[in-house]
Formats: sequence, structure tokens, C-alpha cells
Amino acid sequence: MGTVVACSTPFGSSGIAVVRITGSKSHKITSLLIKDIIKKNEHNSPALFSLMDVDGFVYDEAVVNFLFGPNTYTGEDLVEINLHGNPVIIEKTIALCCSYGATPAHGGEFTKRAYLNGKIDMSQAESVASLISSKSILGAKLSYKNLKGSLLKNVLEIKNKIISIVGQIEFNLDISEEDLQPNLISDSIKTIDVCINTLNQATENFNTVNVLTAGATVVLAGPTNAGKSTLFNALLKKDRAIVSEIAGTTRDVLENTINIDGVPCILKDTAGIRKTKNVVEKIGVRKSNEEILSADLVLYLGPSDSILSSENDNIIYIHNKKDLGESKQSYDISISALTGENLSELKKLILKRVSSDFSDIGFIITSQRQFSCLDSTRKQLSIAKTSLLNSSGLELTVEDLNLALSSLDKITNKTTKDDVLDAVFSSFCVGK
Repeated sequence: MGTVVACSTPFGSSGIAVVRITGSKSHKITSLLIKDIIKKNEHNSPALFSLMDVDGFVYDEAVVNFLFGPNTYTGEDLVEINLHGNPVIIEKTIALCCSYGATPAHGGEFTKRAYLNGKIDMSQAESVASLISSKSILGAKLSYKNLKGSLLKNVLEIKNKIISIVGQIEFNLDISEEDLQPNLISDSIKTIDVCINTLNQATENFNTVNVLTAGATVVLAGPTNAGKSTLFNALLKKDRAIVSEIAGTTRDVLENTINIDGVPCILKDTAGIRKTKNVVEKIGVRKSNEEILSADLVLYLGPSDSILSSENDNIIYIHNKKDLGESKQSYDISISALTGENLSELKKLILKRVSSDFSDIGFIITSQRQFSCLDSTRKQLSIAKTSLLNSSGLELTVEDLNLALSSLDKITNKTTKDDVLDAVFSSFCVGK
């Protein structure tokens, strides 16, 4: 692996920006940048240096921290340059580093190197991405737990149970299948059931964790002039959507995020659902129906007996415009988006529908890849259990259990294929 450089802070004007360099030439490249020689100590204390171009002209001052592998995030020699957050200065610094032998880093390359150098496992690498992208403090806390090894601990507990079953069965096979250890089958089934129940808990928790890290998608839907945009603005507490008495004002999907008691909700205001000959409005109605299908929760401004063709069963039927009088039709809640009446009750109802009890989340997974690995493990364990119940042969059971172990190992895999690595790290930001 060569030496790479990237800005680790968001690009744009700011008080301070951080440029990171990692690789075998990182210290040499930085020495050329500051025109100074760095002695290899345990770790040098951060110090103030002048940044100079190839002609020796100073263009900025920066606090530079020289770190020595393997005791770094990447496991390699690493440098952090804290300079003024002017995009021109940042680009100049990165360009100089590249002229001295570095190459621009790809997204997630620093964390990828940490993984390849054995500093973290795959589950911890994914936790870094989840921690950075988390849209709630509780979601960040859950991601941090996995970063510190919580997922690894849970995986190892299940793995050890499966290995124990395999060991006992193989021991008995070495002796005689006709003279099995008493209770071998029943005890193995009990242990498999424990593992399956634990995996069920983890996969069920995935949606909960996903809400905390990525946010719950809440779609406002209903007929034209139902007050969707007014409610959208009221929940955001700002005029984001255009409100008009003209039917069909909203043509495209508007999106914004709010936080309800620590749970992020991605609000989407959609076009009114009605039959129309207007080509543009037809597209808006089609988009509305698509958003309804994919939403975690639908806020439908209409009665519960509305003709709503949707496979989504998580719908709150809302009577809006309560200020104009009550309705005789059936709704889940009655509000006035215009006056704000019952908006707090609506938020409580939204929170109840999109969230679970976050206080008792033990086994945490934060990515679809982890979910797939655990789901595959669970299926293989179920097959192994069936073979034990049907007395299909202990050799087949051992094979099924080994396949379960293989799926489980993919969670933290130390030898993941390049295509999997690319898929995992491609979503990372540059500089991390």
C-alpha cells in the first residue's frame, strides 16, 4: 500500500481543517512540506510549523502531529495537519503532498487500512460508518458500542456454542454412532434453540437500530387540499413547502428531517392523490404512491375508510382542519396544522409507531450485510436442528453447523474478498 492524503473535515470554509496522511512515506512527505526533519520517537507532541510551497514561500501555519505505526488508527505512520479551513489552502496542501509522492485517498481508505492492518475487524469498520452517519445521539451510542467490540463479543458467544456442539458430535462419531453420549441430541437441540433465539433478537433489533442511525421515513399523503404542506411546515416549525388553496400545488416530493424525542424522522411532503389529466401532476401522484409503499410510517390526511391502495399497514389516519369543526368519519387523531392544536399528541403517536423500547437492545447490528450474515446463520442452524430431529445423520448435522459457522465468521471476517471490501467502504466519506 502506498501513501495517501485526504482532508478529513467537511470541505468548505472553516476555522480549522484537518489533512491526514498515512503510509510509509507520510513523515518524509510532511518533512518536505514543513522543511524540517522529524526524528522517529515514540510519538512527537503536536507542534506549530510553517507550511511552505516548493519555492520556500510560507502560505500558512499549522499544528502538525506526527504519529508512528503500528500505534495509530491505520496501523501505519500517520500525520495529522491542523491548518486554517480555507479551501484554497487545503487544496494547496493536498497538491503539494501529492507532488511529493502521496496519492489522493478514496472514500473509507483510512478505515480500510485499519482493517487490513488488523487494527479493527469488519464489524468495527462498519460501526465507524454507522457512527459518522448516525442521525441521533442514541444511534451514535449504539454504533460506538459495536466499535468497542460489543458485536464481536455477541458473535463469539454464539460461535463458541456452535463449536461446542460440533466438538461433542465429532467426539461421539469417533467412538460409535450407535453408542451415543446420553442426551447428546436433546442437549444439542437446546443449544441450537438458544442460538436461534439470540439471532432472532438481533435481526428484530435491526429495524430499531436503523431508525436511530438512519432515521424513520414518515410520508405525508392524502388528497389535494387536505393540508399536507401546512402540516409539513407545522412539524418543521418553518415555511418549507408552498401552501396554496389551488389544488395540486405540490408536484414533487419535499423532504426534511425533524427530531422527535431523540428519534430522527425524515418527513416527506407528497403530491395530492387524485385523478388528473395534467402530465406533470400525474408524475407527482405516481411518486406519492411510491413513497407511501416504501415509508416506515404514513401520515394520511383522510379518514380510515379512504380508498388507499397500499401494502403499507403502518398508517395514521389524520383529521386535519379541526379548527373548522369535528368530522363524523373515523380517524386515528384529530388536529389543526394551522393552529397547532393536538400537534404534540400527533408527535407522540408518530414516536410510538416508528420506535420501540430502546432501553433493552443487547445484540446490535448496524448494516444490511451483518443482517444477511446472521440470517444465513439462523437458517443453517434451523436446518441442523431439523436433521437432528429427523435423525438424518450426524455427519450432515456437522456439515450444516460448519456452514452456520462460516456465515457467522463473515460478520468479523479477517479475509474478506476485495468485492466485499469495496462494497463496505465505498459508502465512507473521504478522509475516514
